[in-house]
Amino acid sequence: MSAPYRPGQQWPNSGPQRPERPPPIQFRQEAPTPPPNRTLQWAMRAAGLVVVAVVSGLVWYAVTNGDSSTPPDTGGESSAEEPGGVYQFTAYKGMPEPDRVTDCAAHAYGKPIQNLLQSTPCDHLTRQLFVTKVDDRTIYTSVSVVVMRTQEDALALVELTDQNETGNVSDVVRDGVVKIEGIDRLSTRDGYASKQSGREVIIVESDFAEKDKTDDKAADENILDPVSTDAIRLAARVDGDSGTG
Repeated sequence: MSAPYRPGQQWPNSGPQRPERPPPIQFRQEAPTPPPNRTLQWAMRAAGLVVVAVVSGLVWYAVTNGDSSTPPDTGGESSAEEPGGVYQFTAYKGMPEPDRVTDCAAHAYGKPIQNLLQSTPCDHLTRQLFVTKVDDRTIYTSVSVVVMRTQEDALALVELTDQNETGNVSDVVRDGVVKIEGIDRLSTRDGYASKQSGREVIIVESDFAEKDKTDDKAADENILDPVSTDAIRLAARVDGDSGTG
């Protein structure tokens, strides 16, 4: 039997108890991301380009100036090499610039050639001496560019110089323009090549340094002829007007 009811007293809740509900979930709205600072972006890009330019400049300086050592004395070669071709030619250090004359007959040998150049004078003759090496053997190469007054005169000259025992335009050693110990001309091993183009005749003669000659003259010539042929391309350096006439 239950206890008696008293005034002011709440009746006990004898029904089932409802569970307490959790508070409702509240969603917070994230603050919007501020727009990017375009001024800062461009400043950073510009700084990056400056860094790249500075690094590139330092690399270029290191490549072009990294070797400050004095090149060794090569005995007969200058430091500037002619690009391209088969052989690497350098101007003889005792003749860094070409020699130019207008009296070709006075700088030729052999009666047939001298007579031709007297009867059909040239416009001018330009010559220069170059050096190359084959199997550590030094080769001296004289490149002569003869510019005649007509194409017919040039053809007559090259046909005569290509024959034996007719003479030729003097190479710079034979003519005394350059002095090389033990050598008085560049024709002792018959290293030779020629080319005629328009009014121009290119004549090349090559020979070994005295210490590098062998007893086999034919074998030496077999090496010197290709060297002379390759040196024909040097005519443009010897005569700035080469190929224009």
